[in-house]
Amino acid sequence: MSPHVGSRVRSSRRSILKVVVIGAGIVGVTTAYEFAERGHQVILIDKREGAGLETSYANGGQLGAGEVAPWAGPEVPWLALKWMGRADGPFRLRLKADPEQWIWLLRFLMRCRASAREERVLPNLGLALLTQSRMDEIAAKLTSEGAPLAFDERRDGIMQIFHYERSLKEAAHGAETMRRAGLEQRVLTAAECVEVEPALASSVQRGEIVGGLYCASDRSGDAHVFTRELAARAERLGVRFVTGAEVERFETQGDRITGVRTNGWLFGGDAVVLAAGIGSAKLARQLGLRIPVYPLKGYSVTVPAGEGVAPKVSLTDEARKIVVSRFGDRMRVAGTAEVSGYDTTLEMPRAKSVLDGLLSLLPQLSAGAGEAQFWTGLRPMSSDGSPLIGQAGRYRNLYLNTGHGSLGWTLGAGSAAALADAVCGETPRLDLTPFNIKRFSFI
Repeated sequence: MSPHVGSRVRSSRRSILKVVVIGAGIVGVTTAYEFAERGHQVILIDKREGAGLETSYANGGQLGAGEVAPWAGPEVPWLALKWMGRADGPFRLRLKADPEQWIWLLRFLMRCRASAREERVLPNLGLALLTQSRMDEIAAKLTSEGAPLAFDERRDGIMQIFHYERSLKEAAHGAETMRRAGLEQRVLTAAECVEVEPALASSVQRGEIVGGLYCASDRSGDAHVFTRELAARAERLGVRFVTGAEVERFETQGDRITGVRTNGWLFGGDAVVLAAGIGSAKLARQLGLRIPVYPLKGYSVTVPAGEGVAPKVSLTDEARKIVVSRFGDRMRVAGTAEVSGYDTTLEMPRAKSVLDGLLSLLPQLSAGAGEAQFWTGLRPMSSDGSPLIGQAGRYRNLYLNTGHGSLGWTLGAGSAAALADAVCGETPRLDLTPFNIKRFSFI
C-alpha cells in the first residue's frame, strides 16, 4: 500500500484551542507553529534556554525521503558483535542495570527482520514526503510575508554510496519499492557517481566505490538554524515560549490533563503534546504510560568546506556509516550509534572516528581538520524505527509526537502538520494509524 498525501480540508469547527507543547526541538517547534498558524493559543515549554539545543542542534542535515528505513534489520546483531569492544566502532552497546534499556533492546532485536523493516518503510516515506511538502508551503508563506527562512538549504539531492556490489543490489531492490510509492531514485555506476558529484573522484579512483543510489528530490539543511528561525516566526504568531523550565508534574482530573506544572507555574490547555525527544518517556511515565523510546547516542563533526573542494550533494557512506552535508562554507559529518543510556559525555576516540571517516572519503577536506568542532547528542529512537504520533493513554487530551530517532529532521514538519490536522478536526493529509502507540503489543 503506497503512502497517501492528500489536500487538507478545514473543519467548520472554529473554536480556539489552548495547546501546551512540551519540547522545543525541531518536532516541538514545528508542532507549535502548526497550531499557531491555525489560530490557536500555544505555550511551548522547554528545559533549555532556547530552541533546537538538544538533538536538533548538530545533526547530519539530511532531509532524505530515500533513507527512511529503520535501523533494525537482519544485519544489525552480526554487526553489533563485529564491533563489540571497539572504541571507534559505528555501533556500540553498553549494557546497564536499567530495565528500560533491556526492554527497549528486546523489542529492537525482535524488529531485526527484513519483513519488519519493510513494514515501516512506506509509512515513514509518506511522512517524509509530507514533510517536504509542508516545508515548501511554510517557506512560500513566509517568503510572501517578507520573512523568508534561511537555513543553508541545498536541493542537490542525496547520494548513497556503496563499497560492495551486494549492498548496492540490496539498495536497488529497496529503491524499486519506493519508486512504486512515488519516490524516484537512480542506480548509478561508480563513474556516474562522479558525474553527479565530482568530489568523489579520488574515492572512485582508489576503487572504494562500486556505485550509488541518487535521489535528486532529496535535500539537506541546518536543522538547528531552521528550528531557531521557525521558533521566531512562531513567536510572532503568538506562541508563548517558556524556556529553562523543567516539567515537574501534571495535574489531572478524570480522563483529562488539566495542567502542566513547571517552576512553580501551572499551564492549562485543551491539548497537551509530548514532543520532548528523549525526555518524553520519563514524562509519559508520570501519566501511567510506557512508550518504547530510548536514547541512541550519536556524534557529529563540523569542518570548513574549503574553496572548490567540498561536495554539493549530500552523501551517505553505507560502509563507513556516516552522512555528509554541506551548509554554506561548512561541512557536517555525522555517524555512530551507541545504546548507553542518557550519558552525553563526548568521547574523543568516537568523535574522531567520525572525522576520520569523512577524511577517508573526502581527503581534500583534511586542510580544515584542525578547525573541527565536535558534538554529541541523544536521538529519541523508537524500537521499530517509526515515530509515535497521536492520542495516547488514558488521558484523552494527551498526544504524542516523539520517537523520531535520527529522522526528526526528515519527518518533523510532516509529523507536526498531520497531528495538528487531526487534533483540530481537519482531514489529515496522512493516515496516522501506522504511527499510533497502539501498534505496540503492551498497550
